[in-house]
Amino acid sequence: ARTPLPAPRRPGGATVVALRSEPWLERAAALAGELARDRQVVVERAEQVLWDLRLSRSAYWSEEAALLALLTLVHGDRADSAAEWCERLTLDAAERATPTWQAVFQAVRATIAVYQGDLAAAVEQGHLALDLLPAKSWGVAIGLPLSSLVVATTRMGRYDDALRHLSQAVPAAMYESWYGLPFLQARGIHHLATHHHRAALRDFLSCGELQRQWGVQDLGPLPWRAGAAEACIQLGNTDRAKQLVHEQLSRSGAGGGRARGLALRLYAATCAPGRGLQLLNEALELLESAGDRFEQARVLGDMSRLYGEVGEQRRARMLFRQSLHVAKACGAQPLTQELLAGSTDAGTERQPLLPSHEGSVRELTGSEVRVASLAVMGYTNREIAARLYVTPSTVEQHLTRVYRKLNIQRRQDLPSFLWPNASKAG
Repeated sequence: ARTPLPAPRRPGGATVVALRSEPWLERAAALAGELARDRQVVVERAEQVLWDLRLSRSAYWSEEAALLALLTLVHGDRADSAAEWCERLTLDAAERATPTWQAVFQAVRATIAVYQGDLAAAVEQGHLALDLLPAKSWGVAIGLPLSSLVVATTRMGRYDDALRHLSQAVPAAMYESWYGLPFLQARGIHHLATHHHRAALRDFLSCGELQRQWGVQDLGPLPWRAGAAEACIQLGNTDRAKQLVHEQLSRSGAGGGRARGLALRLYAATCAPGRGLQLLNEALELLESAGDRFEQARVLGDMSRLYGEVGEQRRARMLFRQSLHVAKACGAQPLTQELLAGSTDAGTERQPLLPSHEGSVRELTGSEVRVASLAVMGYTNREIAARLYVTPSTVEQHLTRVYRKLNIQRRQDLPSFLWPNASKAG
């Protein structure tokens, strides 16, 4: 009889390397290798697979192929596309009365929400997946919904809920399957958040060791080195952290995407402020492109701190406000508290604009939005002029019109929700 979920596991007393003979792991390894070599080609191929596949097909691997293609899009920084496909596939599964695959696709939606920083949605989708299919029916695949629930509740500050999910009974074979990797990574994230840094390091290194045993250490899509590097920084071992970050950045295909953005942020933490700001600017662009708002908030907070260290207090304050705005939008309460505790600007937090003022933003011209976005990022009029190839006088005129349309009096009152346009402004 057909198993309801792909469940690569070690047969009998064989070594864990035997996993490499399983179709699911073989496909996952091939996919990871292709992602590392040519991200654009493989994500396009994944979308083509989803277009070609129909859940009504009787082929053994049709649903598994759909799941693998979805995860390809997620790890290929195409979360928006993956979310659209998940919704479509979930509806198809509902029409075919296949609750198992309804649950699986809901679990993938939870994973996507975590990657996008929509923590409340991740919790909702994760619980829905477990409502559709009881935990005992998931087998080794229980690691998929549990990992999203652990990360989301941890980042929301709901540590008791996260611990409850971590305490969920899981099959021992889960740790010998692909589904064990996101679960170990999620547990490592929880350990980091609760200051159990050595335990976190063990979990992240375990992810790497499993992939080494499977022969995909340098190709696996989960950036375990970034988590391990963060744990090392917290333990005061910056040399080991640098080594891990350099390994991540030197990987084949590490020239773009979310994983590189995570590594650059941690690399910046080991550098002097000037070099650190260069790295953080690149990290911010990559994370904006990937759509990871939670990690964007962390980068913005780090940039604020470094600008403060080099004496650029005005830009530091603006970046602090932006990081706070994004962290709150994610529902990341611990990160919000961390930002407030580390900023000298915490007592001057700006009140949100009235809805009528938010509507006024739509009245801004494209040029006004570009100028205002760079002003929100803390650039001076002269710097904005240089980036946009206009005169400082033109910048000043644009800002004057922006202030009038938004009914504000000064640069510091510009709404922080303009900041997502900044990377496209120059």
